[in-house]
Amino acid sequence: MATKYQFQEIRSQILLDLLPAYPTSFSEYKTSSRLGEMVFGTPPPHPNLVLNLFVTHKVAFALPFAYYRACITSGPASLATTTEELALPPDILKVALRGQAQLKMDEVKLAKRLALQDCPGLMCFLHIPAHRAKVFDWVLPVVSTQSGILERGDFSGTGYCVQCSQRFVQELSKAKEDTWKKLPLYFSLPLWETLAGL
Repeated sequence: MATKYQFQEIRSQILLDLLPAYPTSFSEYKTSSRLGEMVFGTPPPHPNLVLNLFVTHKVAFALPFAYYRACITSGPASLATTTEELALPPDILKVALRGQAQLKMDEVKLAKRLALQDCPGLMCFLHIPAHRAKVFDWVLPVVSTQSGILERGDFSGTGYCVQCSQRFVQELSKAKEDTWKKLPLYFSLPLWETLAGL
């Protein structure tokens, strides 16, 4: 509406209010206390509705994180819901599902790197086979949870020694940064630097 009636100042203020919830840098993501659809109040709207709104109104800077939120919060069934109120238009749904599949593939790669690494001190040698499944469950939980690579962080209960756990943290930290850097690309969007100017 702000665009239609040329209320550019109102639109600009709304976009500024959205920025902390839909950050454009990894450092902003890590420090924000109010992410995603929570910025709209209680109860928060469904991520599909927010994503559709941002695509429709060309809120370019917020699109990567809006797509990500729809993918990790909703799960495939909710993302591809046929409920008329929440259903995404086919073009948006296609992009979201493709990005979701790529994100999940990257989670599998992360799980393999963590679970199959050798223990530098050989302390995990006897226990690794029994605990590999726990690492995979941590990265790829059987029950859908409201999280993705960016939200992972608790390595308790994986059964690995302190040295291995520290390596896990380093691997995860790098995976998070890489995921954030590539986030627009998962959804066929321009790089962050370009989106900032749109």
